[in-house]
Amino acid sequence: MRARKLRADDYLCRLCQSSPASVWDHCHGHDLVRGPVCASCNTFEGKGIPQLLLRWEEVVAHLLECNRCREERTLPPRFHAAVAGLHLEAEARHASCPVQPHVRHRDTTTSGHVFDLYCDRHWTKTWREEVPTAKAHELVRAFVDQALTAGQPGAGVPSPRAASDTNTRT
Repeated sequence: MRARKLRADDYLCRLCQSSPASVWDHCHGHDLVRGPVCASCNTFEGKGIPQLLLRWEEVVAHLLECNRCREERTLPPRFHAAVAGLHLEAEARHASCPVQPHVRHRDTTTSGHVFDLYCDRHWTKTWREEVPTAKAHELVRAFVDQALTAGQPGAGVPSPRAASDTNTRT
């Protein structure tokens, strides 16, 4: 888009769909354009809490507008710990307690991501779990596969957003 000299402000923001875009958002890992976004959404996507951002289908679909992320079935590195944390939130339990724990990312080490977990039912029960780097990559790949399948049943790839779909400003 930048090479074709298209102006971002000729489009509506891909995330909020209501504000005029101001910049061409891009994947920092691959330096590929994802689409036009407004300043507010650009800040929100760039500095927001990854674990919360991944709960919004629009954000995930936008992250996967990077062709290389889609092809490699990955997300930007700052989202890897968040995917591992969402997995622990869904799967980890202490003893035989059915309560879904709260998960907080503590640290990223050379071997993986370390999380602190605690249970609402048993406030005194806290524990720590590590998700090895290889497992985190596997979880990210599964997360992306699920997002791609949900975004375009049958095709496995989010549908491209044509210029006519962006509601250009007049």
